[in-house]
Amino acid sequence: MTVPDKFSVTVVIPVYNEQERIAASLYDIKDYLDKQEYQSNVLVIDDGSSDMTTEIVKFVDIYGSEFNSQKIGVLEENVKNVGKGYSIAKGLLLAEGDIIVFTDADCSTPISEIDKLIEKIQQGYDVVIGSRHLKDSRVSGRGIGRSCMSRGFNFIARLIRLLEVKDSQCGFKAYTNEAARKIAAEQKTYGFCFDVEHLHIAKKLHCKVTEVPVRWKHDNRSTVSPFSDSIAMFFELMKIRIIHRNL
Repeated sequence: MTVPDKFSVTVVIPVYNEQERIAASLYDIKDYLDKQEYQSNVLVIDDGSSDMTTEIVKFVDIYGSEFNSQKIGVLEENVKNVGKGYSIAKGLLLAEGDIIVFTDADCSTPISEIDKLIEKIQQGYDVVIGSRHLKDSRVSGRGIGRSCMSRGFNFIARLIRLLEVKDSQCGFKAYTNEAARKIAAEQKTYGFCFDVEHLHIAKKLHCKVTEVPVRWKHDNRSTVSPFSDSIAMFFELMKIRIIHRNL
């Protein structure tokens, strides 16, 4: 699953009620991509937002196009809020770039870190994940509780042989177009554990996977509940283990 020397990049951004921060994130992403030699575009997947997120994205696309070349595609097909994993899968299937990167709407990992992902894809990897748990990772603003939750989750996922990486949940990953389509086509869960499912599927399909250290800053507006969501994530891990046992 190689990419051509002259490649294109699609950045997929799942959004749900992100009116307070999506404009700043999009301008940062568009400004950075416009300075790169490769062709690129941004694909925003709206998961049934009930605020002004979609209208803001459309405004940024119209206004921002006067200054750079990146166009933004907005999909409003999620009539109701289905889940981040559903939006990511849709983005991976629809993205046209040779390399497909997805990033969270809050840009907790700066878009400039995309260079690390692309470099590994060019070296022959099919899936590259940003990691907060490597030696050279730079993490700020995250409390001990959330850090322990993240490490504990990844430990359990590795224990039941779903993972071989240290950080599955960082919202900053890259795929070759071929790998993205194959993985998204097999995806069955749309909750918090879709990242683990992607990596488990990638392993089953014999994709080359690696992780790279990235900068990451915690956003206090995160909606993840350390207790209730941890329980739901555990059961979803077991579901992934069962549904892909014959893949």
